[in-house]
Amino acid sequence: MKKQKIIIRGKPIKIKGSLARHKIVRKVINAFIETEYDKKGKGVIFRYPVENLKSGQLFIVRPGLKKNFDFKVEVTKKMKLGEGSHKEIALDLRKKKQENKRKFDDLLKTITEIYHCSENNVDKLLRKYPNLQKEFRRGADLEVILKIIKWLFIMEDIIYWDTEGRAFLYNFLIYGANETNKTRLKKGLAARDPARLQSFMKKINTEWLPSKIK
Repeated sequence: MKKQKIIIRGKPIKIKGSLARHKIVRKVINAFIETEYDKKGKGVIFRYPVENLKSGQLFIVRPGLKKNFDFKVEVTKKMKLGEGSHKEIALDLRKKKQENKRKFDDLLKTITEIYHCSENNVDKLLRKYPNLQKEFRRGADLEVILKIIKWLFIMEDIIYWDTEGRAFLYNFLIYGANETNKTRLKKGLAARDPARLQSFMKKINTEWLPSKIK
């Protein structure tokens, strides 16, 4: 008989303001430890609400694929991002740029602020650009995709603490949105290391942007 899964809901984890990367990682991991230290076991799943959405809440789920402190961002079908892979998000941003090139610059500014941790509050960023959500009707809702990207950045920091996982994800998304050659795009989105991705970025005259260490 298959053992039934036990789902435990943790306390909300809120990451807002200009909070340094190492402080974000410490806050998230401490939340995991506080909730899970005496409840671990086979079949136990932890769900943490991390963002309020117009349509409900965004959750992160543990254990992740690597079975340490990583997690999965829970992406549902109604979010229109498939499984929420890096490639699917890059292609969604690509559609948004094709839909409205002029306003995509503002969208890129919001992603860059999240990337550098200069502002981790997505709702505040959307208030900074009040009409931005109305400008993009294709693909995922802007609020949803920005909040998912924020937590994917955090996940990259936790999994690749000693390398630039956050930087790879950011530049991967930028490349996917800006590549004009469809044949090359397919190869570029299959890149799995910074050096290979940078080689594709050079072909479209796009510089690799490192994350600011705070």
